[in-house]
Parts: sequence; structure tokens; C-alpha cells
Amino acid sequence: MEHYLVITAVGTDRPGISDEITHLVTQCGCNIVDSRIALFGSEFTLIMLLSGNNNAISRIESTLPLKGQEHDLITVIKRTSKHQQRFFPYTADFHIEANDSPGLIKQFTHFMASRHIDISTLSANTIESQTVGTMNQLVLQISTNLPEDCNLMTLQEEFETLCQSLSAKGSVNFIGHTH
Repeated sequence: MEHYLVITAVGTDRPGISDEITHLVTQCGCNIVDSRIALFGSEFTLIMLLSGNNNAISRIESTLPLKGQEHDLITVIKRTSKHQQRFFPYTADFHIEANDSPGLIKQFTHFMASRHIDISTLSANTIESQTVGTMNQLVLQISTNLPEDCNLMTLQEEFETLCQSLSAKGSVNFIGHTH
């Protein structure tokens, strides 16, 4: 029987850190189903979904915290289950650019939540201004799964209204899917 485990690791970035973790995963007999690596400030962050038999998952659960201590990483481990694919007739990709300000991302996540829109990925990046007196720019990408009863025209109009009220440039791309 296949078991699943989500692992996260955070620590000061240095060459070879992802290799250390992937090597440990392989040594324990686990398979990497999905993974993301990102740098936040000077911190390396990794999140992985692993699969394996019960023994392999138990091995990684017992050895990853030790590897974390050895490499000055904070690690979190959580058992999970296989992701159940659901059919969505439409998905949408939102792209937003605006002057960066506290609470801006929350405006967009709240917009999605209040419409029961499932966020599948969110990527935010602040681009620091090179000119004195000019604000930093936020670039926000949100990929979503739309509920079946979603009116695409209304959603686009409401999104454009939100962007306008926040002095943001925004675009949305709808993608239709068939069974």
C-alpha cells in the first residue's frame, strides 16, 4: 500500500542543500511525487510530497529531523493521502501588478475565497525600486480552479473592478476543460 508524506525544510541557503535532502529521500526508498524549492531572503525553503511503502515513509520520518539538525534546518513532516483529482470545467490564471503595500495580497485572496474559488498556486514577488521616491512593485500570479456555477463574465468584471479600486493592473485568462 502506498503512503504519502509532506516534508518541509527551511534553513540558510548554501550549495548542495537540496542534494542532501533528495539523497536522504532516495536512501530511505521514497519517491518524490511533487516538490518546490524557493529562496526567501537568505533562507532556502523546500516542500516535497513523497510516496513509499510504510517502511520507507517511517524511515524518512525518523531520519529527516536528524539530517535537519545536522544541517541547521527546521523540518516539518506530516502524513497525508494521495491527492484526489477533481474535474473543474474552468480554471483561471490571474496576473496582477501594483505598487506594493501591506494587505494587497490579502485583498486578492479574500476576493477568491468570498467566491469559493480554489487557489491552486500563488506566487508573489516584490521588485525593489531602483529610483528614490518610487514605490516597490508587486507581481502576483494566482492559478485557480473555478466552481461549476461560476459566471466567467461576472468574475472578470468584478476582478477588473477590484484591480481598479486598488490601482492595480490585472488580467485573467480562463482555460476551459472537457472530461
